Amino acid sequence: MMPRSEQRQVRSGGWLTVLALFGLILATPAQGQERFEVKGVVLDSAGSRVANAMVVALIRADSAIKTFATTTGSGAFQLPKLPTGEYILQVTAIGFAPLRQNFAVSDRLVDLGTVTLQAASVTLTEIVVNAEHIPIVNRRDTLEFNALAFATRPMAVVEDLLRLLPGVVVEADGKITAQGQAVGKVLVDGKEFFGTDPTVATRNLPAGAVSKVQVFDKQSDMAEFTGILDGQEQKAINLVLKDDAKVGYFGRTAGGLGSDVQEQPVGSLAGADRTRYSGSASLNRFTPTAQLAGIANFNNINQPGFAWSDFQTFIGGARGMAAGGMDGVPLGGGRDDGLTETLGLGLNAAYDFASRSWIRGSYFVSNLDNRQDAISQQQQLQGGSVLGVKNSTSSATTATLSHKLNLNAQRTFAEGHDLRVRADLQLATSTLGSQSFQETRTGAGQLQNLAATDLAVDGNNPGGAATLTWRKRLSGTGRTLVGEFRANLNSPELNSRLSSSTDLTDANGGVATVDLLQDQRNSGQTFSHSGRLSMTQPLGSSGKGLELFGQYSAVNEDQTRVVYDLGSGAPVLNPVLSSAYERTYSYLRGGFRLSSNASATRWTLGLQGQRSNLNGTIANQGATISNGFSHILPTANVRFQLATGTTMDVSYNTSTRKPAMTELQPFVDNTNPLYVYSGNPGLVSEYAHSVRGTFRKFDQFTFTNLMFNFAAGYTVDDIITSRTVEAGGKQQVTRLNATQGMWTASGGASYGRPVRPIGARLNLDYGLSYSTGLEYVNENENASRIVRHSMNVTLDNRNKENMDLRAGARLMYTMPDYDLNPALGADYWTNTWYGSGTYFIGSNWTIAGSGEYRTFDQQLFGPSESVAVLGGSIGYMVMGGRGELQLISADLLNQNTGVSVTSNANAIEERRIDSLGRHVMVRFTYRLGGGMGSGTVH
Repeated sequence: MMPRSEQRQVRSGGWLTVLALFGLILATPAQGQERFEVKGVVLDSAGSRVANAMVVALIRADSAIKTFATTTGSGAFQLPKLPTGEYILQVTAIGFAPLRQNFAVSDRLVDLGTVTLQAASVTLTEIVVNAEHIPIVNRRDTLEFNALAFATRPMAVVEDLLRLLPGVVVEADGKITAQGQAVGKVLVDGKEFFGTDPTVATRNLPAGAVSKVQVFDKQSDMAEFTGILDGQEQKAINLVLKDDAKVGYFGRTAGGLGSDVQEQPVGSLAGADRTRYSGSASLNRFTPTAQLAGIANFNNINQPGFAWSDFQTFIGGARGMAAGGMDGVPLGGGRDDGLTETLGLGLNAAYDFASRSWIRGSYFVSNLDNRQDAISQQQQLQGGSVLGVKNSTSSATTATLSHKLNLNAQRTFAEGHDLRVRADLQLATSTLGSQSFQETRTGAGQLQNLAATDLAVDGNNPGGAATLTWRKRLSGTGRTLVGEFRANLNSPELNSRLSSSTDLTDANGGVATVDLLQDQRNSGQTFSHSGRLSMTQPLGSSGKGLELFGQYSAVNEDQTRVVYDLGSGAPVLNPVLSSAYERTYSYLRGGFRLSSNASATRWTLGLQGQRSNLNGTIANQGATISNGFSHILPTANVRFQLATGTTMDVSYNTSTRKPAMTELQPFVDNTNPLYVYSGNPGLVSEYAHSVRGTFRKFDQFTFTNLMFNFAAGYTVDDIITSRTVEAGGKQQVTRLNATQGMWTASGGASYGRPVRPIGARLNLDYGLSYSTGLEYVNENENASRIVRHSMNVTLDNRNKENMDLRAGARLMYTMPDYDLNPALGADYWTNTWYGSGTYFIGSNWTIAGSGEYRTFDQQLFGPSESVAVLGGSIGYMVMGGRGELQLISADLLNQNTGVSVTSNANAIEERRIDSLGRHVMVRFTYRLGGGMGSGTVH
């Protein structure tokens, strides 16, 4: 490994070069044709100035929108930076007849003078005509896009429409960012659609069914009712459907069949079955008062659908039973996480009663089978100058069946008086079979240990959560009362059979073998409940308010672990590893919040006191645990509306984290002889301070967005790890409270702008994070610091009517540093270059391709192969545009592999997962329902 000082010199030069290019792109103005501004004033027939009129410049040759603006309060408008050419000026405003007139831009500032609108009777036809020509409307909290102004193809879904909207970014995995913020919820006509997963709506609803897309900051139920901001807002999107989407039904269905291209080796991931298939369907029926929708998905091409979160939950618990012996099962989800086969069905229903009363619900059932074969290399910190190098291989097969039911209902008794209930129920059953082998050597190559593990687990996790909220506004005073009760119950159960054989090398070179054959049964129950009562009182008529509140919460947990040693005879109870533990964590909290909701500045200041108590009982030892804590928890949030589309937010919060049950249990768990763990009943709660800030600027006329963000955290009594590393690499592990505070910090910037000379859009993202950690290794303090730089550059074309092109790079540079063993702190890069393109030939043919090239630092674990993944498709529209036939190829180079490199407080690891490889499919997609289901092409 290259010396650290030389690494830093070489790598910092490369990183500085990247940053210099980043800054150059930001600083370089777009070059090309000279541009001029066009200005004027809009009046009505009486000579009064018309505010908020939409002024659009259309290219005279094809009536395509070039740019637009809205008039100010004085009726003035200014169209920015139009290139020379001939245009149509279109001016629209509600209540006025639309106006069109020709104008030209030659070589100077164009002053159109006054433009006069004539009053018109407000008929339905005129409203529709006016609305069709207003692409964007900007209000205080909502940015509204007219879907008719953005061209989509006949088979497009909402996700394709969102990609066309300025300021909205949709990632390959479906995650949505709007105006620099992650979108947490997608509504349909203001109603929740299939619970809280935004991708269900964006990937199943056709783009042609949408009339408007509204981007806004959704407040919590409490803040919407009281007007007192609580810092719980999230970016949301509301899809307003067309009127004809509420008559009859619409949807789509698709099916594909194919095969792996080459024969798979015996024992490979894919096995003998080379057939690849995929199918999906969605059917929707909407009215102004009701929603009915159904979706289905089944495939074996790594599209996990609805069940992946249940798979993650189960694997996390099963990994704990193996005490670290499941290195081959990461928690991800996607094309490079082994081989996944999925079957899922979902139903969604909503109905609005009179007087703002409604009920909404959804149900999912899904089955997921996953196979992962993995190899990993890990460098472990084992002391001041001791470095352990672990190599492991593993194979794991998992099957998960899950049911989820979501309910959201409201009953309104009178204006300002309602009762709301939210409930979620789930049941997941899973099985796991895992085999792994690992070998650990010192940095000099001396063998420390060998371990082979075979684990079989089955489990189930029934549970549910409910929230009941009562809200009443007292007439005449503006005062409100809100009562809320929450309850959550989970009862997981895991049963496993563990077989392992471990060879440990002692200081004299001798080898001791430890064999285990055990049945383990883990069962438990966690019941949490809380009640909160608050009163809000307006303070004058200036938008200020006061909230007083009190809250009681309690968490009751019990866990039973029974371990039997298996031999030639009957199972024998192992009393050392078996345990039963109960605990109750409760707290009382009370305080106040002051809030101001002015047009330019909104702020909230809060202060609360908390008294918490922890009581536990260790049944098989007759011991008890009792602790009490008192904390003062101040909060502050402020938002500045600096200008239209420009905001700045700063928040300060404090919080506590109670020790987890596994951190408190004092019994010894040696089911993995290399990692012997025991909890610490003397742990106290963590106390954390956090500061966050965001600056966002979005110009709806130039389509330029800029965002800066920062966050910092400081934690007192941080719960850390203490390890004692013995001969053979065996570790005794427990948990302690840190004697010094721990820091984390992060920041970033995002910038997007059109590059008009080439008809493209550029997006740049940069992130920086810094975290400190502390642990004890053989009673020696080891402080760690990890710095990460990340940058994402994306360039895509703006006019997507004939083609859709996208290219970019994601670069990450990680700089770990360890006090005890600086040799472990190797800096490294993980980079991905990607591109995709779709070309539309006429109205029937579509050709598409995509590629991704991933590289991994060879200085970390020696020579490391890069991964290149290429795919493509050819499609042809049939049946009058209602169907599409496609030939799809995936992973043409047959290199697809899941690769991850991670750093933490005591190790750096590279893991590679064998994943779905080269295959081809023929797929047919058919659009159901009326003509509104197609996209709109202008």
